[in-house]
Amino acid sequence: MNRSRKSFVIGVACLVFAAIPATGWAVTEPCEKNFTVKDGFFDRKIYKTWQELLALTRQAIFMRTYTYLVKGGWVINLTDEETGVISASQTEGSSGSAGNMANLNVLVESAGNYYGGVASRRGVPAGFRVTMTISAPGGLAVHEDMVRKEFCAALAEIKGGTYAAR
Repeated sequence: MNRSRKSFVIGVACLVFAAIPATGWAVTEPCEKNFTVKDGFFDRKIYKTWQELLALTRQAIFMRTYTYLVKGGWVINLTDEETGVISASQTEGSSGSAGNMANLNVLVESAGNYYGGVASRRGVPAGFRVTMTISAPGGLAVHEDMVRKEFCAALAEIKGGTYAAR
């Protein structure tokens, strides 16, 4: 191979490898990849994400989630540890005003309910899937990026770590 052709091949290879990070090969958190936004009834927005947690018991996940929400100022409306449901709400505005209310539902269930879960495909027992859903009225100032970051921060803390993008 002559020198100019070798330089050309090396140059093309460098361009290809330089372009790889820009094409979306960067690793993201599962909660970011699973994040969705849908329009609901009466101008409501539905924000949702989920993540599988493998190294924790269902009870530990439930209690960590409950604690995280209470510390974050959520009012717990309903809990059912047996079914893995936590329902909470937050009101925007002062307590005496008729503020807009955001509703949060959390479901902790066996990851095996979903195609065997990520863990089962690797030949180890499935963990648990934590699904978080917020329903916010149209008049409530909610930014998609803020919700995504808060979901991921919550799931990271529940898992026992921290979320870098926060």
